[in-house]
Amino acid sequence: MATALGLVPRLVFGFRSTVRDNLHYTEDGSFVYPAGHNVVIISNDGKSHRFVSGSPECEGITAIMLSPNKKLLAVAERAEKAVISVYDMQTLKRRKQLLAADVGSKEYVSLSFSPDGKLLLAQGGAPDWNLLLWAWEKSKLASSIRSTNLQGSPVVQATLSPGESGMITVVGTGVLKMFKVVDQVLKPLPLAANRRDTLSFTCQTWLPLASAAEAGGGAAAASADAKGAAAGAPASSDRERQLMGTVDGEILLFEGTEPRATLTVDEGHSVEALAGYSKGFVAGLDGGLVALFDRDEKEYFRRTRTFAIHDHALPVRSLAISITEEQLALSLVGGPAFTLALNNQELMKTDEMNFELLGPGVHTAGVTGLDMCVRRPLVATCSTDHTVRLWNYADRSCDLNKLFAEEAYSVAIHPTGLMVIVGFADKLRLMTVLMDDLKTVKEIAIKGCRDVCFSNGGQYFAAVNGITLSLYNTYTCECIGNLRGHNGKVRAICWSSSDTTIVSAGADGAVYEWRMSDQKREKENVLKGCQYSAVTATPDMKTLIASGSDRKIKELEDNSGAGTQVSRELETGLLITALALPYGGKILFAATETGV
Repeated sequence: MATALGLVPRLVFGFRSTVRDNLHYTEDGSFVYPAGHNVVIISNDGKSHRFVSGSPECEGITAIMLSPNKKLLAVAERAEKAVISVYDMQTLKRRKQLLAADVGSKEYVSLSFSPDGKLLLAQGGAPDWNLLLWAWEKSKLASSIRSTNLQGSPVVQATLSPGESGMITVVGTGVLKMFKVVDQVLKPLPLAANRRDTLSFTCQTWLPLASAAEAGGGAAAASADAKGAAAGAPASSDRERQLMGTVDGEILLFEGTEPRATLTVDEGHSVEALAGYSKGFVAGLDGGLVALFDRDEKEYFRRTRTFAIHDHALPVRSLAISITEEQLALSLVGGPAFTLALNNQELMKTDEMNFELLGPGVHTAGVTGLDMCVRRPLVATCSTDHTVRLWNYADRSCDLNKLFAEEAYSVAIHPTGLMVIVGFADKLRLMTVLMDDLKTVKEIAIKGCRDVCFSNGGQYFAAVNGITLSLYNTYTCECIGNLRGHNGKVRAICWSSSDTTIVSAGADGAVYEWRMSDQKREKENVLKGCQYSAVTATPDMKTLIASGSDRKIKELEDNSGAGTQVSRELETGLLITALALPYGGKILFAATETGV
């Protein structure tokens, strides 16, 4: 019986921007972020990659968090019962897996460690929005409480304070609640009823304790202490400061449970992310804007700089500041991540592009096509974001990024790496690869081509044209044949290793092997009711392998006197979207609709 083998990622090009707090710095300055169903730890120079892979039985990563001492990593995953795994950052081995019956949701939306790293706060998602406090080393659920309002509004973030007060703040759409951890039990704290309860909060952060101490000196300290005394505020150790951002462009400063100031972003943009450091704090806004606020002797903070990320007018999803406070990292919703040097900000001008891309960049929408070069370490991809990219997996870089006016449906790269074919809505275009551009050399009148493939030698290419498979000479772009026989759209194609035959599979349940010499069918098998989505073959072409809507992988072989028949089936339980069989022919790779 066939057994499933696990794959270990070596390199990941991508970024999962839907996760909140999705970007962190490690102790040595490396970056931690989710990509696909993995958490990636990449060195500052991009040369070292380590991975924490998600659980196969889970649907995806929903939240990550590093402990304050950077030695622990918590990863929350969506599943029938939401699960949290805690990993050791040194060994990347899982230390604990946390499961609770009363999460009230399939996912967690926010995670936060206590200052000593012994407690883990987890905010559950819809519909119950329960807040859970874990003594994770004992796998013990210490306390839980419903954290949303009476209307069940969404909660976006829940965090533990960095000090010893044990304060917790929960923010969301019309949600602002504070709790205190007393003997590992969550106790609600009273808040004055005012308009802040009806504001739509988007993010929250605690200011570093060192910053609060600095604010206690000079005129600002006297003012703060006087206000605190007048309001009956607790001792200075309990007056930990925090910031909260709103969709209206306001940033609220709290000291303990008491509001102290309201800062306004002049542009009127929504405040999407906040991060504090010793000199002040950074606010990430929608529209790809980043605002820097410095401490002020007369006021609490004043804005000193606002930077725009050129050509990426997307909301900022997450902010992170390095331990040395020399660098800021940020990620965008549906976009890439960037870094910004903080140590020379006085030398910058607001109209300059000061951001550097973190890593080789990413597609900002779904990938619709992928092909691998035979003779060079290149991978070609196209996406609904209207771009075609060439990735160099040896250098771990993006060699070329070409933006088009329309969406690309499919892509193939020539074995030499010197040409690509891209399918668009109106035409199929053959392009030559230049140093930093793709130049169209020939257009072919095939509309909406969803699959195209070069032969192994590169002298031919095959393109899907509805229910027809069209064959072309690569160097003259002359059509050398049209293979007709499918009654439904052709969904997958595969060349033989010698380029003497080609296999096609369609939505009509037919799998055909065609001879290139006379363009006649060599083998055929039709299974009514099955819509094939993937096909491949063994190197000797004696066995065809296909999979489709019946969620089975089938082996098709010649049966003397009966034609090509199904010789073996494997039930997968998932829709297979792609199949690949390496030259040795001993291991079959299958990609599924769930991303596995």
